[in-house]
Amino acid sequence: MFNWLSELKSRRLPQSDAFLLEQYTTLRRQIPLMYALMFINVLFLGIESFRDVPFGMSFGIPILLSLAIMVRAFLWVRRRSFVAQPEQIRRYMRGTIITATLLSIVFGTWGSLLFSESEPIRSVSISLYVFVGAISCCFCLQALPSAGYLVLLFGVLPVTIRLFMASQWSLFSIGANFLIVAILILRTLATNHAGFKQVLQSRSDMLAEQKRAQAAELAAQKLAYRDPLTGLANRRALSERIDSFLSAHEPRGELYLLLLDLDLFKGVNDTYGHGAGDHLLKAVARRLGSIVEQTGEVYRLGGDEFAITLQSDESSNGVANTIADQLVREIAAPFSIGRFSHHISASIGVSCLPNDAASREELLQHADIAMYDAKSRGRSRHRMYAPSMGLALVARAELEREIRVDFGPDAFQPFYQPIVDLPSGRIVGFEMLARWRRANGTMGEPSRFIPIMEECGLIDELMLQLLEQACIDAESWSPELTIAINLSPVQFRDPGLAEKILAVLTRQGFPARRICFEITENTLIADATAARRIIESLKNQGVGLALDDFGTGFSSIQHLRMLPFDKLKIDRSFVHNADSDEAAYRMVAGIIRLAEGLKLSVVAEGVETASVQDTLKALGCQYAQGYLFGKAANASDTHELLKRMPPGHYNLPDQTIRSPRS
Repeated sequence: MFNWLSELKSRRLPQSDAFLLEQYTTLRRQIPLMYALMFINVLFLGIESFRDVPFGMSFGIPILLSLAIMVRAFLWVRRRSFVAQPEQIRRYMRGTIITATLLSIVFGTWGSLLFSESEPIRSVSISLYVFVGAISCCFCLQALPSAGYLVLLFGVLPVTIRLFMASQWSLFSIGANFLIVAILILRTLATNHAGFKQVLQSRSDMLAEQKRAQAAELAAQKLAYRDPLTGLANRRALSERIDSFLSAHEPRGELYLLLLDLDLFKGVNDTYGHGAGDHLLKAVARRLGSIVEQTGEVYRLGGDEFAITLQSDESSNGVANTIADQLVREIAAPFSIGRFSHHISASIGVSCLPNDAASREELLQHADIAMYDAKSRGRSRHRMYAPSMGLALVARAELEREIRVDFGPDAFQPFYQPIVDLPSGRIVGFEMLARWRRANGTMGEPSRFIPIMEECGLIDELMLQLLEQACIDAESWSPELTIAINLSPVQFRDPGLAEKILAVLTRQGFPARRICFEITENTLIADATAARRIIESLKNQGVGLALDDFGTGFSSIQHLRMLPFDKLKIDRSFVHNADSDEAAYRMVAGIIRLAEGLKLSVVAEGVETASVQDTLKALGCQYAQGYLFGKAANASDTHELLKRMPPGHYNLPDQTIRSPRS
C-alpha cells in the first residue's frame, strides 16, 4: 500500500532512454495544462481573499506566483518545437522537480497564511482551493511521480495541519478527509506510474519483438537470395535480376549472361574430399568477384556452376568478350589451398538480352548451349551463343542416344595401327584405337564419340572392354609385339583404375609387360597426385608407360623427372612437316636428344610420307607410326598382316608402306 513512500524516498530518475523519452513526451503535454490550472487556482484564491488579508498576501504573492508559472509554462511550450536528447531530458526533469517543490512550498505556505487570516467560512473555501489545486497539479505530474508527491506534500500539508489545529470539529474533520484523500491519491499515483511503466515495458518488448522478427525476416531473405557456402547471390537472385531487366519499360543497352562451369573440379572433390572442394569453390568465388568488381554481379547456381551478369549501354560484345577472356585466364591460374596447388579451368557460355533471347528461360538455355560448345572445343575457353549451336546440341544429344543404344562389343571394337622400328622397318607393336560401327553401317568418328563417352561416364567401361578384347586378339601374336593403349584424363578420377586394369590382365592371363599405356600431360596437370598413384601401381606390375602428345603441355620436363616413363610420343603437329619446316625440325631434334639423355625411347606419330620417315631416321628417332606404315585395322586384318610376315621378322611389305594421299 505504501510503495509510494519508497518512491518518494529514493527519487531516482529512470535509466532507460526509451522510458525517459516517453516520460518527457507525456510531461510535455501535461505540464502546460498543470500550470494553467495552477494559474487559475492562484487567481481565484487571490480574488477570494482580496478583502480579508493584507494587500501583499492577496496581490503581491499571486503576482509572483503567476509570473513564475508563466515563465515555466512558456519554457515547456517552447520545448515542443525541438527534439531533446536524453541528457537534456534528465536536466529538464530535475528542473521540474525542483520548480514543483519550490512552487508547492510557496503555494502551500501562502494558503496556510490565508487560512489563518480569514474567517472560518472563508478558511474552508481557501483550504478547498489549495487542496484542489495541489491534487490537480499532482495528477498532471503522474509521469513524474516524485514531483507529484512533493507537490501534494508541500501544497496540502500546511493547510491540513491548520485544519487539524483548528478548535472546530468541522474543520478537523475536513483535515482528516484531506489526509485520507491525499494518501489514496499517493497510492493511485504509485499504481498509475507502475501501470505506466508496465505499458512502456510491454510496448518496448513488442518493439523489440518486431525488430527481432524483422531481423529474422531479413536473415531469411538473405538466405533465400544468397549461397550459404560462398556468400554469392544464388539462382533465385539471378532470375530476379533478369526479370528486372526484362520488366523495364525501356531497358537500356544489353544484359549479358556469362554461364561458367569449372572443368576438372570433380577430380579435386574425388581426390581431396568435399572439404577441399568447398575451399576451392570459395577461392573461385573470391577470384570471380575481384575480376568483375563494379562491372557486374557474380552468382553461384549450384555445384561448380557460376554465373555473371553484365549490363552494357553499348550494343557491342566487347565488354562481355573482355571479361570472359580475363575469367578464362584467371581461373586457369593455380589455386593454392593448404599444402596443395589445384589446377582447374573454366568453360564459359555467353548469351545476351535482347539479341539472343526474349525471356529468362531462353537466355539461360542459350548461355548453357554456348557453354557446352566451349567444353566440346577443348574446355578453358568461352563462346558467344549462335543459333547454329542449338542444332549442334540436338545432333550431339542424338549421337549420345545412339551411343548408349549401340554400346557393347558388337558395335565398339579395337582396331590396331602398326608401330614400326625405323632402323629395321619391323613392326614392334600396335596402338589400340577404339572404333564404332554404327547401326547404319558407317564408322563413327573417334573425335566425336570419345568426348561424349567421357562426359557420359562410359569411357572407363569402354576401355576395359576393348582391353579385354585386345588381350584375346593378341594371344596369337608373337610375344614380342606390344599393345599401346590410350588412357583418358577422365579415367584418372577413378582411384580403382589400376586394380580394374590388372584384373582384366589377370583374367585373360596376358603379360603386363606387353601393355604400354599412353597418357597426356593434361592428365598430370589435372591431378598429379592421383595420376602418380595409379601410374606407380601399374608400373609395379610391369606395365609400360608413354607420355603422349609430348611438347603440347605445360610442364613436360617436370613430369619426366617425377614419373617412371619408358617412352615419349612426339605429337603429330611437330612430325607431319619436320622435313620441310625448320622450326618443326628443330623441335623434333630437341625432343629426340632430350629422350636420349633421359634414356627414353621415342615414338613419332603422324608419319605420312617417306621424306618425313627419312628425316626421323637421320635424327635418330627409333619408332614411328602413321598412315605411311598402315591405317588402323580390325583384328582379322591385323592377323592376316602378321601371317604374311616371317615369324620373328614382321617387316612391312613394300606395298604396305604407302602414303594415304596416293
